[in-house]
Amino acid sequence: DVPGLPQSEPQFNISFIPSKEFSSILKPARNILLFSIDETQYTQGKVSYIRNRWAKPQSIVQITSPNQDELIKVLSEKGTEIIDFFVDAECTRSLNFFKRYSNNEGREFVRKNLNLNVTLPDFLNKYKAGENFVWVSNGSLDSRLDLIIYRTPYTSPDDFKSDHLLMIRDSVLKVNVPGPSEGSYMATEVQFHKPLYREFMYEGRYCAELRGLWRVEGDIMGGPFVSRSYYDEKNQQIVTAEVFVYAPQHKKRNKIRQMESILRSVELN
Repeated sequence: DVPGLPQSEPQFNISFIPSKEFSSILKPARNILLFSIDETQYTQGKVSYIRNRWAKPQSIVQITSPNQDELIKVLSEKGTEIIDFFVDAECTRSLNFFKRYSNNEGREFVRKNLNLNVTLPDFLNKYKAGENFVWVSNGSLDSRLDLIIYRTPYTSPDDFKSDHLLMIRDSVLKVNVPGPSEGSYMATEVQFHKPLYREFMYEGRYCAELRGLWRVEGDIMGGPFVSRSYYDEKNQQIVTAEVFVYAPQHKKRNKIRQMESILRSVELN
């Protein structure tokens, strides 16, 4: 399942094709997972990552193994890594598409208010600014897609811990993201779904990521969100960029994944 969604949705829709039926018509598919089991050729399991073999852009994972047991062992050890490879490929494709059809006016709005660069797709064309805060949205009533970015002071490495980031998130959203009814505001859903947290390096930068559900305090709205927080050493600040989706009648995997790709484009000037 995709982590952090309100309903169960698979990471990918999968079609299984026997090797002998893997023809030239199918080879241009954008994501391909190849298995080869042959004890006469291989002595141990191995995973290879290949790009643009039969099409561009294309991502291929090839797993070779002498037998089924060794194959299962490889999948157990490398399964998360393989999924991440394909997810990263999907996000990269979305971001490259958004760069071709970007909203330069919105990009300048973010730069002017927060001194940041970010790639915005042309459908994110509604803007709002607050103190060290920017909100960009498509404004749709049917399938709402939103990006918020904010700056907060940095005091110590503990500021990047999950509990602190969630506390800051709720305080910023309470002030800047009101709900539809009087007195309502956006908050983090922690009672039924604790947000997932991870730390990693992305393009040489430290990043803390939260992935979970949001809700509106005082109303019944909710949906998934993904946030990434970076350290702005020059200004001694934390820069947090977050995307969230509100689409109660729709599946959300593709929507949140496409929006998540925008987070990868945030650049500190």
